Amino acid sequence: MVELYESRINQTEDLEDIACFLTEDPQYKKSIKKYVDNPYDADIERVGKGVFTVGVSKADSPSLDKLDPATALTRATTEALCKLACTGARFLTTKNSDDSSINALGLIKDKKKVTSMAFDAKGDTIYLVGKVEDENDFQINNKTLDVLLKAIEKDLITSAHHISSNGLFISLLECCAPNELGFDITGDAEFEDKEFLFSRSRYLAIITVNAEQENDLVDFLFNEEIPITLLGHVTKGELRLDDLSFGYIDDYIAE
Repeated sequence: MVELYESRINQTEDLEDIACFLTEDPQYKKSIKKYVDNPYDADIERVGKGVFTVGVSKADSPSLDKLDPATALTRATTEALCKLACTGARFLTTKNSDDSSINALGLIKDKKKVTSMAFDAKGDTIYLVGKVEDENDFQINNKTLDVLLKAIEKDLITSAHHISSNGLFISLLECCAPNELGFDITGDAEFEDKEFLFSRSRYLAIITVNAEQENDLVDFLFNEEIPITLLGHVTKGELRLDDLSFGYIDDYIAE
């Protein structure tokens, strides 16, 4: 189960109740507002009077009582590199690291290609990319990240966001918050809805694409042998899974 509110989510079976306590928690509502101000997976920095644009991503290892140190570090590295790729940055080096965190540095070839996590427009299609078969396998798939970057550089993607250890639902809220948009998604027949939304995701990232580019994106990823899963569509503001409504994105953002 997700690390955020793990105990309470484990004790609650009703998905609407889980959503309700998120909307009623002032600390959570305040925390999600930071994505409105800075809707990027990595910090964007200009170097050399704008000659270079770099991305810096940080990932914290989970508590070591859950994972051994080597696995925890691998998991943090995977997260940091995925955050760089989602922003459109090609990995250069690890800026600094210790037992609890990784800071990764990447180069963005064209500052116009900096990619936001924010859903861009109502009607855009939402996909999941980078599936792993074993939820305990934290190894990075370099080919997946390289192809994701190529798709960004080809202007085939309107937004991209790493799916954190807090699960799909929380990550989707982070995508919705900046432009106050919503989602209408379909569950996964292999999993119960609670597990699908609130357990650690078996996908690396959420991406969106507009109608004009969708066929080109799907063809490009298919030719590169990168599997993607259709999740749903961006909406005006309501949050839906199949026939279940979780309210509106405004309910989750502090005023």
